[in-house]
Amino acid sequence: MAGEKNPGKKAPRKDDAKGGAGRKPAPSGKSGKPSGASGTRRSGGKRGKPTLTPLVARAVLAICVAATLLVMLLFVFGSPMKHFTDSGARKPAVAEKSDKKPQTPQSGQKPQKGEPKRGEQAELPQLPQFPQLPQLPQTPVGDAPNGEVSTDGAKGDAAGTAGADAPQPAQPERAANGKPIPAEAREADGEVRQPVTPGNLPYEETLDAPVEAGVKQVDYALVQTVTRLGLGRDRLRLASIENRQAKGQTFHFQRMEMRLDGAPDRFVQTLKETLAAWSDTANVEQRADDLLIVTVDGLPTHEISLLLYEGTPPPVVVAPGGARLAIVIDDIGESMSSVRDLAALDYPVTFSVWPRSTHAREAAEVAHRAGREVMIHLPMEPVRYPQVKPGPGAILSGQQPQEMAALVRDAVRRVPYAVGLNNHMGSRATQNAAAMRTVCEALDGTGLFVLDSMTHQNSKLYFEAKRAGLPAYKRNVFLDVIADKRNIMFQLDKAARIAQAEGQAIAIGHPLPETVAALKEWARTRDRSVSIVTVRQLSH
Repeated sequence: MAGEKNPGKKAPRKDDAKGGAGRKPAPSGKSGKPSGASGTRRSGGKRGKPTLTPLVARAVLAICVAATLLVMLLFVFGSPMKHFTDSGARKPAVAEKSDKKPQTPQSGQKPQKGEPKRGEQAELPQLPQFPQLPQLPQTPVGDAPNGEVSTDGAKGDAAGTAGADAPQPAQPERAANGKPIPAEAREADGEVRQPVTPGNLPYEETLDAPVEAGVKQVDYALVQTVTRLGLGRDRLRLASIENRQAKGQTFHFQRMEMRLDGAPDRFVQTLKETLAAWSDTANVEQRADDLLIVTVDGLPTHEISLLLYEGTPPPVVVAPGGARLAIVIDDIGESMSSVRDLAALDYPVTFSVWPRSTHAREAAEVAHRAGREVMIHLPMEPVRYPQVKPGPGAILSGQQPQEMAALVRDAVRRVPYAVGLNNHMGSRATQNAAAMRTVCEALDGTGLFVLDSMTHQNSKLYFEAKRAGLPAYKRNVFLDVIADKRNIMFQLDKAARIAQAEGQAIAIGHPLPETVAALKEWARTRDRSVSIVTVRQLSH
């Protein structure tokens, strides 16, 4: 009907000249549509419905919030798929921002403790660093049972006792031909022993005896040859040993017997290959079908008779009165587990304790309760000092006599139950007769004996101790210049042969896991004709 209002629609207000542009908002649920820009009245028709219901709007909002949270979780914790796909080669988990590049160490900045350096794999503590023979399989020979050997690696610089004196890990040295010097027996620059595991033994040095160092390399090559051929350790027998001097050096000349099942060609060839990999100065020459001569730097060091294997070899002739061997373990005081293992051996070893080590007093007390002999392992200046540091409380060539004497007396106070003293390092200090005289005079009245570790061939410690009227001894064999269990057992056999030839001998080793394992196994296989005794039970 004309003039009739549209049903459900209010008439525009009178002041709304443009079709309601200034009207108030419609009540809830009855909102009108704005008019067009032309100013004409709104057309009739039904009111339009909302595009999204409140329920749909809430769902969209929830989805947006969930997506935002998921993105934040992925940003913080990383992708779960990445966790599974990269689990085999992941680096330690570190929260990294995606817009930053990996940080590289600044020049001179040290890596955090326990982290490998950039470009290097994380590696175990270094043992003496003769690298393993390339492509030569290692056949275990009487390995110790699992769990048989344990060590407490003292952390860092001997748990704070060493302080700044602990040396940095040694860098690999190279021979004249550019080949890396095998680090288990790298021996140069006027010193006897080699840096070993810094956490366990922070203060070691290397050997000043090139010919004897070469002898030890040949010994190890022989042990490796026997192992590669799958032969028992008893096939290689040390028949006799003697000290020889040449080129101003003293070294061991050894007569050996190698018992083979057949022709010696394979043994000879394997020995040549092994020597070539381990020594730049050793050569082997076949003088006859059954005789090999090994030379080091042109000097004969080993004479090897090749025999047909016929079971148990004949016994070695023992010196009248029996043979006696003392085994001294230096560097005691950081690894208490090795102290307990050594104290549990069924034969006595002597414990030489660092006076200022972390567990010096405790280690001495454990050894004493086990009925073991205790000594003081007194640090002394090495040839390469100050690059190589002997640790706190060391005897140095530049010290005044009063200071040296005070350090000796302090060391005696720190190690209870001690009955003797030997030098730790000291390849320079022991060459100084005046310094060694002062040390020995400071021991007057203590009742202690002196053992010269012979870390330098020109050491004066033994002679000055004798001059001062002290009981004095000299080391014959270092057991673990090359930290290999089979080789250490061979060195123990060598020490036993010296004892048989000369009546007595002294061997020095260190509380390495390989040494402890070798001593345990050697207890079952050693020649019982040689008595294991304390140093004080030897003649002086």
